[in-house]
Amino acid sequence: MYKIVMDKMCGCAKKDDKLNHWLNRTYESKEEAEFEALRLANHANANWCKKHRFYAVEEDNTLRIMVELSCPKEV
Repeated sequence: MYKIVMDKMCGCAKKDDKLNHWLNRTYESKEEAEFEALRLANHANANWCKKHRFYAVEEDNTLRIMVELSCPKEV
């Protein structure tokens, strides 16, 4: 069984009702967990405040959503 976790949550993450869809469940296969973790990271990058970047890192049976807290502003 695999799970997705997010240790650091910005205010946007805490406000997003869709977040529970990814975090409060287990996944049968590594491939399914990887796919859903990437979907979560893409969702966060596309829909949240744009002050942070999100990406997934595999750690044993966990896909951890990492947060890059200070992102350079796009020109």
